[in-house]
Amino acid sequence: MEITLNSIFTLLGAGFIQRAFIIGILIAVLSSIVSVYTVLKRLSLIGDGLAHTAYGGIAIGLAIGGLVPSLGNAYVVGGAIVIIGSIMITKAIRSARFSGDAAVAVFLTLGLATGIFVTSVTLNYGFDLDALLFGSILLVTWSQIYAAAFVLVVTTILIIVFYKQLLYTIFDEVQARASGIVTWRFDYLLAVLAGVAVIVSIPIVGVLLISALLVLPALTSIQITRSFKQTILLSPVFGVVSVILGLLFSVIQPHAAPGGTIVLSGLAILLAALAARKIKESF
Repeated sequence: MEITLNSIFTLLGAGFIQRAFIIGILIAVLSSIVSVYTVLKRLSLIGDGLAHTAYGGIAIGLAIGGLVPSLGNAYVVGGAIVIIGSIMITKAIRSARFSGDAAVAVFLTLGLATGIFVTSVTLNYGFDLDALLFGSILLVTWSQIYAAAFVLVVTTILIIVFYKQLLYTIFDEVQARASGIVTWRFDYLLAVLAGVAVIVSIPIVGVLLISALLVLPALTSIQITRSFKQTILLSPVFGVVSVILGLLFSVIQPHAAPGGTIVLSGLAILLAALAARKIKESF
């Protein structure tokens, strides 16, 4: 099929494409803000662990919905399980019995195994494996957009209100405790925010690629900024640009999966930032 400029503008005027861009931008800002904290806390893999936990949680929700339709809401169940999982990962790390990567690996394996087990036993009640694993941003509804917007507003308010405490907790936890900050509360707050970001981001890139949205924007921003404030302001910019470029490419090339093109766009931006930094350091 030949893609012309007119056909591209026609597609961009379609309601489902516009909804995809709206939720893409919302999720890009949300995940980019959270990514700064997860990367600086050296928990870059937590998105991957929580995404696989969500896989198990959504599978349970779909199974419940298939058996008892009045009780099952896959994403509500999945969100609750992801939040519980994020809290348990944080608790395991704070206990000093597990390293961060080990705790994430345990929940990643548990979530994946649970999802596989539940879907096989329940004969895949209402289960769209491709949509869950790779995302289905072109099928996003207005209710999902409203949910993402609500989560973004709440997250932004919490980040602004507790900005100083979160900053101290990330960079110098010992000094933060000496200053009277109850650091464990903010560790759990970050964990819950990451969990919520994961569950609302799954419609875009799916389980397999969600961790990229919680890593790439912050990593890119860190390469070219000199302060934490600059990093947290610039990270959403890179997230939004990667989403817009990825979606535009998927419109131009209809066979390209939007989730993959979004992540690849983010990776290309990161590589460009790394190259620019290296060139700058060579002078």
